[in-house]
Amino acid sequence: MEQIKEVGSLPSCGTSFKWVYKMAGMRIDGALDTVKFIANQRITTKSKSGIENTLPWNFQPEAGGTHVNLQVEYTVPVPVLGKLAEAVIIRQNDHEAEVLLANLKAKMEA
Repeated sequence: MEQIKEVGSLPSCGTSFKWVYKMAGMRIDGALDTVKFIANQRITTKSKSGIENTLPWNFQPEAGGTHVNLQVEYTVPVPVLGKLAEAVIIRQNDHEAEVLLANLKAKMEA
């Protein structure tokens, strides 16, 4: 994520915000909303513009801590990027998700 702006709270719990992301050197703007929130169990966010995506975060107690499971579902704008770039973008996004989870783990354990 390059930039997050216009962060707001939703009446049903959760947040909404606009985001800017660079993919293959292209700037992509989008907006994300929390669509499901179950305290201490699950948060699901969805973006319908820019790069359409759904991110279900699941939290489960585990050995005195919390196990976090994130499944990222997104659609690469292939007509814009081209089929050859798609595989590279998917690998890059998978790496970024792993870094995000490692950073979250480090912060929570600090």
